[in-house]
Amino acid sequence: MSADFVRCEYPQAGYAELVIDRPAARNALCRALTDALAEHLARLAGEPQVRVVLLRAEGEHFAAGADIREMLGISAEAAVASDFAGCCTALGEFPKPLLALVQGFALGGGCELVEMCDVVLAADDAVFAHPEIRLGTMPGAGGTQRLPRLIGMAKALDLLLSGRRMDAREAERCGLVSRIVPRQRLLDEGRALAAELATLSGEVLMLIKRAARDGASLPLAAGLRLERQLFHHSLALADREEGMRAFLDKRPAHFNACPAAVIPDQPTDI
Repeated sequence: MSADFVRCEYPQAGYAELVIDRPAARNALCRALTDALAEHLARLAGEPQVRVVLLRAEGEHFAAGADIREMLGISAEAAVASDFAGCCTALGEFPKPLLALVQGFALGGGCELVEMCDVVLAADDAVFAHPEIRLGTMPGAGGTQRLPRLIGMAKALDLLLSGRRMDAREAERCGLVSRIVPRQRLLDEGRALAAELATLSGEVLMLIKRAARDGASLPLAAGLRLERQLFHHSLALADREEGMRAFLDKRPAHFNACPAAVIPDQPTDI
């Protein structure tokens, strides 16, 4: 694992931080970096004490795109053989809540990482863009698919076809960013949110993420059926009884971490 490019930290109980650490290259995404990110995510998915993951980056920028020198040396045949553009799918498929802290540039592949996360806190100096068109190429890790679903087709194509940059305020207005935070408070506020979510039921956090993410690609009626199935599953959880009893007893609830139990399969009638 390329520990020089990605490291995993545990600042408080209940959540982990994945830190992109290649600031000399503005955190450009090379294959070694994305492979390391995928390895960490695979391990964190199986760690029951981790309920939430916070993704952040060292230095002035979140990730200023792919490593162009590395890309220039890859042929189309080699990219197909190695599934080059599929190297970041682990982030998009991660079952637990993902929080992203974005400062400076989140360009190209860096913007695609942001699009895979669930809650995005952006510093007031954050800049988002898909400049691939200006390099004679296109997004390959989900940008043409996730961005329209997040911000709408017209806005997404405006960005994808022109390669223009979007500041944090515009990104918040169109729905790519959850909140804007002053740069100097970004890490503190991100950690506070992660710590807050980490006190909640690990399994129910996963159920809510699945209902929202999977349901977004379904017709409304099918999405509602999926939600009901997952809601009915939640009624059998010890955390449901604990949460409701704690509310009635006027005391803090003590929820379980992420479950050993398997979340039910998607209903066959959806």
